[in-house]
Amino acid sequence: MSYSTIVAGVADLDADTTVLERACAEAVAHDATLLLVAGFDPVSARDRARTATEAGPELRFHETTLSETEAYDVVERARERAAAAGVAVVQGVVVEGRAVPALTLVALESQADLIVVGSQGSTTFTGRLFGAASIQVLRKSHCDVLVVQQA
Repeated sequence: MSYSTIVAGVADLDADTTVLERACAEAVAHDATLLLVAGFDPVSARDRARTATEAGPELRFHETTLSETEAYDVVERARERAAAAGVAVVQGVVVEGRAVPALTLVALESQADLIVVGSQGSTTFTGRLFGAASIQVLRKSHCDVLVVQQA
């Protein structure tokens, strides 16, 4: 199988180094375009805390929530690392929203062949929802989803 466009979630570069390394390796091996995606939450932390308190406790997977500024910063740092790893065409994409919808949106718009996500860290939500996320993406864009096992 050959990939021409690869999408990778990069919300937390410290926790997701394996995801970025694997996405870069796949992009270099297939001479593919690499799109590095981070979602951001436009709601302030204080408003988010107030809403959570009002809504009461709910069971959720951990998912890193970045501000818009943090999302642009992490995408730029990831883009620099990918370029240093030898990826010929790499682009950062910042999307308003959480990990799964952001990755799905970018995969659909770019007609991606492969999405790379992690099993732990900031993309735990995506990794744990591998079945649901991959089904949603596969039905719409017919691409592969690679969940990278992290130590």
